Amino acid sequence: MKAVIIEDETTAVNSLKAILAQNTVTPIEVIAELESIEESVEFFRTSPHPDIIFMDIHLADGSAFKIFEQVEIDAPVVFTTAYDEYALQAFQVSSIDYLLKPVTLASLERALNKLRLFDTEERLAHIRQTNRTIQSRHTIKSLLIMLADKFYPLAVEEILYFYTTNEKVTAYTSDGKQHPIDRTLDALGEQLDERLFFRANRQFIISRNAIKDIDLWFGSRLSVNLTLAVPERIIISKTKTPIFKKWILRRRNNVFSPPPIRRFTDPIIPLIALNLSSPNFPVISRYNK
Repeated sequence: MKAVIIEDETTAVNSLKAILAQNTVTPIEVIAELESIEESVEFFRTSPHPDIIFMDIHLADGSAFKIFEQVEIDAPVVFTTAYDEYALQAFQVSSIDYLLKPVTLASLERALNKLRLFDTEERLAHIRQTNRTIQSRHTIKSLLIMLADKFYPLAVEEILYFYTTNEKVTAYTSDGKQHPIDRTLDALGEQLDERLFFRANRQFIISRNAIKDIDLWFGSRLSVNLTLAVPERIIISKTKTPIFKKWILRRRNNVFSPPPIRRFTDPIIPLIALNLSSPNFPVISRYNK
């Protein structure tokens, strides 16, 4: 049986491959290891599909469910993730099974045995249902906010960023108001329009409309500055930096349009900036920090 692993953590890939080698249900050959939505979409568009896919739900460049929105998947899927809250959603898209990390040999063999019970028609029906269910998902346009004993709607386009601390999520709007959100950042990342919002790190989801400028930071990272105050500095990791750069240069219609680059000379502080001819294109600067 040929398998593809979609996972952005090297240790998790190695652990899963070791367990796959130990299983007694069926021999498995891993033919590809993919670590992003972009890489996965390209693979499934150009390569023969495997017999089974092991897919982490939360990848560096977004939700793995977005893979299904861009390409038809012709193989059964086993979801693997550290986030238990995804279990229900994974089953709702008709996955073969849902494996909570760290994956154990027993849970893996249970999933493989379930797959063996499928005849050809049942397997095809499962694959079609998985694709239909995920492709029919829609992004949310507003959130229902509860404050004291009242509810009120909040349009997501009015939100400049989401921030989480102490297991509580708050939405911040341009008028300076804070709105309590009854969803986790991971759940919001699944439901928000990825053209408008970006998961910066574990604490922040930011709107492109809120970005003022971007500093080059230590260790090939980025520091994002917003148009309003934030509780802590927003750091984009080295891994996410290339993904963020592609996102920030993408217009709302999903077409890339890199702006011209202006270079400034300063005897103390070298500065590199993106042209601000459009409000959607922020400054990127380098400081001697």
